[in-house]
Amino acid sequence: MVELTFNGRRLEVPSIEGLGAELERIDVEPRFELWISMEDGPSMCMLRNGSNAWLMYLREAGDSGFRSSGDPIRPGLERFWLGNGQVDEYPLSWCIDVERCYKAVAYFFVNDGARPDWIVWSDC
Repeated sequence: MVELTFNGRRLEVPSIEGLGAELERIDVEPRFELWISMEDGPSMCMLRNGSNAWLMYLREAGDSGFRSSGDPIRPGLERFWLGNGQVDEYPLSWCIDVERCYKAVAYFFVNDGARPDWIVWSDC
């Protein structure tokens, strides 16, 4: 079973079509924390602030995991709002295209929590 959580609120996603509809609704929000998780398995998080977004992939609960890697020489930090209201800063070099993040979430959904190999990942 796949669980989707948007800014701390659980969403029902019984199918890939349902996931697509939820992602369309989510996309109107400029800032968010999105989690997709397999029951007792891997999870992936997407943090977004405007056109900046990045991913974190955890193989299991407690895993230090992996994060997306964008342009390694892109300078600066961006503020990201978590679902609990906390604000954290992360390097812009971790950010990838928002659309690629959504495609990675969909890939995770249809491939039983597999990590997309077309995203460049770095250890957290």
